[in-house]
Amino acid sequence: MANNISGGTFRDVIQAGHVTVRQCVSGEVRAPRVPFMAPAAPGRLVDRLPVRAALDRAADARPVRAAAEVAVVTGPPGIGKSGAVLHWSARRRGDFPGGVLYADMSPRGALEPADTRSVLESFVAALGTPRAEMPADPAPLAAYYRHLTAHEPCLVLLDDVVTAGQVPPLLPGHPKSMVVITSRLLLNGLRPVLPGSEPVYVRLAGLDDESCRELFLDTAGRETAAELTDRGQELLRTVIPAFAGLPAAARLAGARAADPLEGGVEEFVRRLLALPTFQEALTVPDDPHTYSLRSVFEDSYAALEPATAAVFRGLGLNPTPEFADALVDALAGGPEAGARARRTLLNGNLLERPAPGRCRMNGLLHEYAAALARTDAAEAVAVAARITGWYLRRAAAAEHLVSGRWRRAAIFRDPTVLDGVFGSEAEALDALEPDRENAAALTGLEFTRGHDLLVCDLAEALRGFFFRRKHHTLWVEVAERGVRAAERMVEARAADAADAAGAGPGPAAAGAEAAGGAEDAGAAGVAETPDDASLVLARCHYELAFALFDQGGAHSVERAGHHYGLALSQARAAGHARTESSALEGLGQVAVEQGRPQDALDCFRQALRALGDLAHPRGRALLQYHMGRAASAARLHEEAAEALLGARRLFAELPVPDRYNEARALTRYAQARLAADRADEAVAPLDEAITLLRERGAPKEEADARLARGDAWAARGDEARAREDWRAALDTYRTLGSVAAAGARERLGEGGDS
Repeated sequence: MANNISGGTFRDVIQAGHVTVRQCVSGEVRAPRVPFMAPAAPGRLVDRLPVRAALDRAADARPVRAAAEVAVVTGPPGIGKSGAVLHWSARRRGDFPGGVLYADMSPRGALEPADTRSVLESFVAALGTPRAEMPADPAPLAAYYRHLTAHEPCLVLLDDVVTAGQVPPLLPGHPKSMVVITSRLLLNGLRPVLPGSEPVYVRLAGLDDESCRELFLDTAGRETAAELTDRGQELLRTVIPAFAGLPAAARLAGARAADPLEGGVEEFVRRLLALPTFQEALTVPDDPHTYSLRSVFEDSYAALEPATAAVFRGLGLNPTPEFADALVDALAGGPEAGARARRTLLNGNLLERPAPGRCRMNGLLHEYAAALARTDAAEAVAVAARITGWYLRRAAAAEHLVSGRWRRAAIFRDPTVLDGVFGSEAEALDALEPDRENAAALTGLEFTRGHDLLVCDLAEALRGFFFRRKHHTLWVEVAERGVRAAERMVEARAADAADAAGAGPGPAAAGAEAAGGAEDAGAAGVAETPDDASLVLARCHYELAFALFDQGGAHSVERAGHHYGLALSQARAAGHARTESSALEGLGQVAVEQGRPQDALDCFRQALRALGDLAHPRGRALLQYHMGRAASAARLHEEAAEALLGARRLFAELPVPDRYNEARALTRYAQARLAADRADEAVAPLDEAITLLRERGAPKEEADARLARGDAWAARGDEARAREDWRAALDTYRTLGSVAAAGARERLGEGGDS
């Protein structure tokens, strides 16, 4: 190799394999150029004070650091991570005399990571080094980058980082520098790859409704807000929550509303409300690929492996965006596969954790997942059936633990199918509580409209949970849907019979037959063979009547009587003695509530006769209990006491003792003793009733018992204990929204709700 210098006179000659030229001013190493690479920040940012404050704290802590500060801003797609960071950096860039470096770390989308060497080359070029003079290998290039950024603190913005490994080579050399990362992923893997630096994590939450409204109107044109009529303002308030807190959705909708061809904000909002989903409306027609909410979500979805993508689509068919971890397990095929899918979706910010054991999906992301699921109709039907079956089994398992009553639905025929779902009654009720909206909504979905028997089964299975937790509005709504579904079944059977005389049952009637005819486990082998479609309708009327009666209030009780009457006529048409007896029992309860105790006693006696020889010990115990109530209302005090103590004994002697109804019988017995001016005999049974009801998780009934015990203490002259019990009862009634609160307030001498 020849290495010659000729042809002139030279002052300094340096020969080396690689040369780094440094410019020195006053002994300090300085880069030849101060870059400002960040894109323009959004002109307006709303409701981002928490993230700005967190980044400010991190930036202000730099003087005491020995290595560059790293902050990670994460959140679901469309949440505004990049906009928030760019807006913050524009405010703080004066704190970084070394300049601002920026890179899109996933420029090709689909969460495909950018080549770190290419990013390094762009940074080094921005710092003033021609590409031809850069080191060729990644390690020397990274070292050279650190050298160039060692002179002054700089700010490095890494947008849409995909992997933790992309970050370390891009850390600047000056210890007072700062690196701000945005990512759709949680990037927990940064901790082990950043020795000497503990990253600060900031999760970006959705905007509140007022901020969404402000952003929408700002994008649509602020002058449009003043042009809105009162009706337009009302429509806008209705539509804003549908943006699900995503700034991207608010901006896209605002851009559409600003288009003169859309007819203005008010007309656009009207059409938006009329659409079944918002996906189509949140697209700018001129450039649907770039300016579309769907495109915002597609990259995250495309990066999922097939099994996790299937779970993601399936979750879109859940009625609400929030669900239990166990539903993810069910859709994935088991706990192990569910844990893998859940971890991936949580790490990708496609799910979030609202509470232990629960997951939530952003509302618009949930809508996107549902749209994906419905592209394959066969898959959607299969997945929806799996979801519905999962909720039905859990509701049925809770109902099985709560009560030993007879049920029509096929899922109750083999109780072993429900074993192991929950460990206890309390666990079952607590597990169903956060999913009550999901379970109720299933009875009104498009999928279940074609499966009327399934709606009826759900209405029956949810009774135990609703009865214990007193969610009356949902309970009545579900029961009403059950009645409508059963009516459609009866109508379909009649149509089948008319259109295909002699050709066998049609599909609706065949479905009904599959659900009925079960032997009662406690019937000593006596089979019941009803006319099944009529039985389904009878039971659904009975469930609705039961819900209305438990809801209370004169109007609800009157409606309950109407539906008990319809249940009675359908049960007689079906030839089903058990349901006939139950309907008569309900009519007797209505008569008691309406102040007709003698009519009630007559109904209860008819109910006993309707049972005939049918072995139904629990039903007979309930009728004994109700006869005691009616006798007490008729002021037949000793007869009432005898009947209620007898009912308590019968509940205790059941194969599986019914402690809940034992407690109710004790409460009624104590009330009967109070009515007979025997307060001294009321406190002890109420003590026992309160203990039993607390163990059973029955707050309303426990409050009733406390109210009665307060009355007993008052009758015995102990005002302090009386007020203590009345106050406890009132607190529970208020929590439950029960109309019984009025009676407690009256006893306490409180006219209002305070």
